[in-house]
Amino acid sequence: MLKNTSNFVINKLELFFYTWGKFVSVHPYKVILSCIILTALCSLGFLCFRAEFKANHLWIPPGSEFNLHQKWVDENFKKNTREESVLFMSDNVLTAESLRQMQQVHQAVADIQIIGKTYGDICFRVPTANILDRKRRKRHVSIGAWENSEDYYEDFYNEYLEDDELEETEERIDFMKYSEQINISEVGGVSKNAYCNIVTTLEEKCCQRSLLEIWRYSEDLIHSATQEEILDAVNLLARSPWLGHDVDYSRLLGGITRNTTGHIVGAKTAAMFWVVEVPDIEDVVASSITQTSGYEIEFADPTTLAWESELIKIALNSSSDQLKVMVNAARSLGDVSTEALFLDARLMIGGYLLMFCYTIVMLGNLNTVEVRVMLGAAGIVSIIMGLAIALGISFLLGYSYTPVHPVLPFICLGIGVDDMFVLAQCWSNMKKNPVNAGLSLPDQMGTALKHAGVSITITSLTDVCAFGIGAVTHIPALASFCVCTAIGLGGIYLLQVSWFVAWMSLDERRIAEGRDGLIPCLVHKNFKSSTSSQTSYGDIIFKKYTSLLSSIVFKCVVIVFSLGMLAFGICGSISIRQKSDLEQLLPSDSYLNQWLEVNNKFYNESGWTMYSGEIYTSEFDHWDLYKIERLSHELEKLASSQSYIRDVQSWWTKLKEYSTQNLNFSTWEDFANHNDFKQVLSDFLYSPHGLIYNSFFKFDGDLQCNHAAPRIKASKFKIEYLAFDGPEEHIAAKKKITDLIEESNIPGAFSHVQMYVVWETDQIIGFEMLKNLGMALACIFLITLLLLANMSICLMVLAMVIFTLVDIVGCLHFWGITVDMASYINIILAVGLCVDYTVHIGHAFLLSKGSSKEKAVEAVSQIGPAVFNGGFSTFLAMILLGASTYRAFVTVFKVFFLTVLFGLFHGLVLFPVLLSLVGPAAEIADQSLGSSSSSVSYSNQSSKSRKSSTSNDSGISNTSKPSCIYRQSSQYKASSTSKPCFNEDNSLDFQEHNKTFPVQSLARNEDYGNVSIQGPPFPTESHSSDLGSVKDICEDGLP
Repeated sequence: MLKNTSNFVINKLELFFYTWGKFVSVHPYKVILSCIILTALCSLGFLCFRAEFKANHLWIPPGSEFNLHQKWVDENFKKNTREESVLFMSDNVLTAESLRQMQQVHQAVADIQIIGKTYGDICFRVPTANILDRKRRKRHVSIGAWENSEDYYEDFYNEYLEDDELEETEERIDFMKYSEQINISEVGGVSKNAYCNIVTTLEEKCCQRSLLEIWRYSEDLIHSATQEEILDAVNLLARSPWLGHDVDYSRLLGGITRNTTGHIVGAKTAAMFWVVEVPDIEDVVASSITQTSGYEIEFADPTTLAWESELIKIALNSSSDQLKVMVNAARSLGDVSTEALFLDARLMIGGYLLMFCYTIVMLGNLNTVEVRVMLGAAGIVSIIMGLAIALGISFLLGYSYTPVHPVLPFICLGIGVDDMFVLAQCWSNMKKNPVNAGLSLPDQMGTALKHAGVSITITSLTDVCAFGIGAVTHIPALASFCVCTAIGLGGIYLLQVSWFVAWMSLDERRIAEGRDGLIPCLVHKNFKSSTSSQTSYGDIIFKKYTSLLSSIVFKCVVIVFSLGMLAFGICGSISIRQKSDLEQLLPSDSYLNQWLEVNNKFYNESGWTMYSGEIYTSEFDHWDLYKIERLSHELEKLASSQSYIRDVQSWWTKLKEYSTQNLNFSTWEDFANHNDFKQVLSDFLYSPHGLIYNSFFKFDGDLQCNHAAPRIKASKFKIEYLAFDGPEEHIAAKKKITDLIEESNIPGAFSHVQMYVVWETDQIIGFEMLKNLGMALACIFLITLLLLANMSICLMVLAMVIFTLVDIVGCLHFWGITVDMASYINIILAVGLCVDYTVHIGHAFLLSKGSSKEKAVEAVSQIGPAVFNGGFSTFLAMILLGASTYRAFVTVFKVFFLTVLFGLFHGLVLFPVLLSLVGPAAEIADQSLGSSSSSVSYSNQSSKSRKSSTSNDSGISNTSKPSCIYRQSSQYKASSTSKPCFNEDNSLDFQEHNKTFPVQSLARNEDYGNVSIQGPPFPTESHSSDLGSVKDICEDGLP
């Protein structure tokens, strides 16, 4: 039943393509115009264009836990800051000279003006904790002299209001004051009203962090600093003289050298940070980061983006022989990726030109008339039109343009050009067969398209289904890409059998008229092509190659080598790591990659702000404090042991210290009640120690000094993960934090880190890749089984695809590639390419005649050159990307190179060897390449009437009507015992019951009457012909 169904489908397809080929050849301009109109209509979908670059909308399911949490965070703690970082590297940055160079960079950044705004105008401001600094400088008294004096604070408050009367003297570093952390009890004696008046009018300063804040960014102090003072400051200071907050300056240093007592005596690097606040205005746009990488979800206004650009320029121009400066601004990732994309676009264009030139050379002959520049250009244009159709329809369906879509042209070019070569190869095969010498151009085009149409239909349908099934993936970006790719391949297929065939017909007319290949208006009269230009070196090479298929030694070598490569591929596939690495987005020679390498080498944190996150809670009250105590305690244990996280910034820990030191509570349980908790919390958040934690809470109302805190709607802790080497580490870390939160049972608590987008992708990418590959392979098997109707061929096709994929993945491992989103997508694309190489050979094998070895040789000879040209042209399009420094492009090159290499090897070498050994022969021998229901009646004009049940002199009954089903090489096969056969000398014989009779004698016998010959590419109208010679038959339309 399957065989009959396949035959029925194939027969109908061949009849359709024969008829369609004739129609297109007769009406090429109508077809071309129709294709243009169709493309234009589909392109209207660009009016619905929508680009998506938010990481959480690209790489994880819409209903994922991260997206639900992100929505909650945006409503309660929306991020409106951007972090900028500069690293300074030297043999020892803790020198006076290095410090002065740092100050020069800092001052240059401070002087940046964008539409009249400096950093001071756009910075993120934080309240200072130096409540008593100004008075201390005036009175010059020790801490003990005023520590418990309420009169002093009253006097201080009065003088605090009189700013003009303060006579400050610039001191260097007050080691006594800043060498210990904040003593909260210092302000315990002042009256609450006075204190509130002070604290609510505290100065806010720009949030910036560097060693320069030790000298309060004073140029004079910095330029006069000595190395001894620098070392004393980084070793002794525990509070920032700039902001008054607790600080550990060793965290700003990398490559630290310590003496025997553990004190810092040198460091290789020093970090400098700025924090910019993004205004809540309408012209806030997506950061350029998001527009290329898809790994950020930050936004910025034009002023901030321009300021960051100037910061980058200053940093890149500030390096010297003694001090190297590296920068990572919030926009750097996007800038670097975009720059690499445009710079390497030259490599892509160069590759496309190489492919175009190769296509022109292989489509025609190298002479003035038969060169096919116009046809090659038309083929490339058809692929561009297919891309426009794909994008237009996908936008109409509601899919977005994503960072994955730039890969789309590669797969469309690879498969589209492959179809072009198959069409050209079938045309060449048709022209070489002397049987078709007398056919008209429409009949020739119908004959060629009948063969090629079915072949590219099978591969195109397989590709469309293989990619279309990707729409069920849980990764939105991949789903959008797969749908767009499926539509694109379908569109390109339709354009190849219409647009390209129409231009091929016009090009054949041009050649027949002797018009020039480059200047069609120029006619070469009496043109005769040279012998050298007619030589097909590809055919010569494949003829020599096919002779090897008769060699047992060659077959053994191929099988042994293939098994060795398979074992190698399996080893690599098992060992390949699954890791999403942001470095893959960076060119190896970019300034950002240099910053990242130094940061990863010298610092114990990732340096990317996405690794710093928060633990959020929803509404809670005093009865939940024991839960918060439990969670805080466990997090601090992890941080102290450097297990999973390196730091915790918890308001709860500081609140407990404040309550015991300043409010005389013995333990936190003493204020864990309705009357005390909210007042203690309010006092803490207005204390020097708690000011920085105001942003950690969201209240149901305004927080006021000396009043109980309103109802808490949300709160957060800050955590900082360690830098992990892969999913085996970060998945465990995330699970540990999640388990601790769940065990604490805090209402609505969850952890949220921007890097979770990548981590959650790592969690699902392995399963998604196996699922998509499995479904794609299932589609390949089912479609090839339906259309080829041969189980053994379908299983071998499937095996070749699997072998190719295993070899690709295995080699990628040994080539330094990990399984991430970039390699995953390219591996999926490899399926569409490698399946074409094998299906074309398998289909041609089924259509060939003879033994398994003969059929394998015939299949490779007939379609092998087209398969090789398609694969090699794809390789040429990618070859220049191997010189790219952009690692995403390098990954594309490696995957496509391996796809072409192993795809062609398995399709043109291993597969034919296996077919010659175990390919089906006897069962297929009676099948035709294209049996059809169309028929043509050839009648003897001298016959006046039909005679039934009569016999000629040879005893042949006219009731036995030969059915010519298909031509392959130099003979026809019949579905019954009757076989008209073309001999090698082009004479036509007729076989009946194993007896052979010359057609000439048969045709002159009037008793034979009408002979019905069935099968394409015969026209449906009747023709009269004297079946006297091959020439007469061909002139009347019989191929």
